[in-house]
Amino acid sequence: MASILTLLTDFGTSDGYGGALLGAVLGVAPQLRVETITHGLPPGDIGAGAYWLAASAPAFPSGTVHCVVVDPGVGGPRPLVAALIDRQLVVAPDNGLLHFIWQRGRERLAVRIDEQAYRPTQVSPTFHGRDLIGPLAARVAAGSLKLEELGSRIHSPKLLAEFLPEGDVSGTATRVVVVDHFGNVILGVARTPWYAPIPAGVSLPNGRVVGQVVNTYSEIDGEVGLLWNSAGHLELAGNRVSAAARLNLHPGDRVRVAWAEIASLETTGRVVRTAPG
Repeated sequence: MASILTLLTDFGTSDGYGGALLGAVLGVAPQLRVETITHGLPPGDIGAGAYWLAASAPAFPSGTVHCVVVDPGVGGPRPLVAALIDRQLVVAPDNGLLHFIWQRGRERLAVRIDEQAYRPTQVSPTFHGRDLIGPLAARVAAGSLKLEELGSRIHSPKLLAEFLPEGDVSGTATRVVVVDHFGNVILGVARTPWYAPIPAGVSLPNGRVVGQVVNTYSEIDGEVGLLWNSAGHLELAGNRVSAAARLNLHPGDRVRVAWAEIASLETTGRVVRTAPG
């Protein structure tokens, strides 16, 4: 039985690139159920692709195949990767797109795709999504190609150095990964099965500290607060306002998260100290 195949790209909706990818997928396996997560990722934004893959894939049934294409290195030496992570299978350029989903995965297996073995006779050097990645993902979803047949096993797909944690028990330096449709500022710090600290606040580039930690948007008292979002990432959010606009934050901006165990933050004119535990 064929699986579900999803599409997650930066192709946009005003051009025909997403349609061409869909056509290539259905040309290989017309029986597939194909669903679009989004074609609206910012052009070339690998971090955003990595975030939305990790945020979206776990909601799909086990065995779903995800075709992910954000590929600024298309036609160059960057390899392709396929991975099975907690029963979700991903086919993508190996440029960091699997960073967050791999980091939090419990059961993980990745292979380096043997491009020469599966390279069709006609391949555009600028559109591997249509000509190579999409058809391979479709064959896997249709059951005519197994993950282990795609190439040799590797220890890990490429991870994004800018989103690897830097810090200690007192705090972690991180970057803004995504500003979503609502203006929520999503940070590169994510909870995993092995890592779920208690945040105390976030220091911004301008010296401001956001120290209001909440569980829901409705609990935010004032402009902005800090919470774990539905994808398990730390998020600066506003209560019916854009936190990004209020804080003047953008993808790539660097911030520092303080952890509650030994936090010492100045908020609203006073220093807040919380005891361990």
